[in-house]
Amino acid sequence: MKKISLLASFLLLFALYTNSQNIQEVDGVYYADSTPYTGQYTTHFDNGDTKMQMDLKDGLKDGTVHIYFKNGQLNEIRKYKKNKMNGTWITYNESKQKVALASYKNGVKHGKWMIWDDNGKLIYQMKYHKGEKVGTWKKFDEAGQLISERTF
Repeated sequence: MKKISLLASFLLLFALYTNSQNIQEVDGVYYADSTPYTGQYTTHFDNGDTKMQMDLKDGLKDGTVHIYFKNGQLNEIRKYKKNKMNGTWITYNESKQKVALASYKNGVKHGKWMIWDDNGKLIYQMKYHKGEKVGTWKKFDEAGQLISERTF
């Protein structure tokens, strides 16, 4: 019985070791040993909770990245394509309130951007086109009233 228990423990440790991720980031590229990694990569806080979870393809960020606070709450959702910021990014505070929305295309600011206060009231509304400020940018007060605007 002791031998079976010892063998089972050894097999369990071996399975955990071989399934653990040993990924290294070098100059923005993620490697498993010396090969660019493809798959989902997760990092953890010291307490074991998830810190970040991302999709990688050929060693590059490609897909969605989730970043968490130490308390386990979602902090950010980011999107990448071939290591470039691409798509909508959303930021939350520790109270689960959305506080920012940003858009990127091929690594540059592109699309709608919005910023809210910690209570969810809109503060800024902006827009970019290929990295350039465009449209009418607006700023709002605590009551939600428009207090300034600028057209680009």
